[in-house]
Amino acid sequence: MELKSIPASLQINQSSPKDQLKVFLKVFLQWVEPQRVVEGAILVGSHARDEARQDSDIDLVLLCTEYESYLQDLGWTNNFGKPASVCLEDYGKLTSVRVFYEEGPEVEFGFTQLDWLAQPLDAGTVGVLRDGFQIVYDRSGKYSALDLQL
Repeated sequence: MELKSIPASLQINQSSPKDQLKVFLKVFLQWVEPQRVVEGAILVGSHARDEARQDSDIDLVLLCTEYESYLQDLGWTNNFGKPASVCLEDYGKLTSVRVFYEEGPEVEFGFTQLDWLAQPLDAGTVGVLRDGFQIVYDRSGKYSALDLQL
């Protein structure tokens, strides 16, 4: 299945943050559906709070049964546009793939295991979620029904 890349109209200076997010999530949801190891995706940060500015990045947490393959082969990042640069950042329970796209927003894909949302939540998870979150993908329906104790 060939995915539609983020169009040039999403250039940082030409689209509102809401429009950038809307188009990005459309492409993301097309990409994630066949990714069987991704059980859920959570939008966090300023976009989740609806406070994104023009220079805000898009922050996603991807809940996975396994994610090492996404860190070893970064070719999947091309599904969302042409990367200008890609870097990995280790945050303990979460490993981030930060991508700066030539004609689109900066996106941080945070990969973690399914236990990232296990109760009781650890302090790092609570901090991220308290800053704002929205479930944007839920393969089995279990994350949307969670009662997170923040």
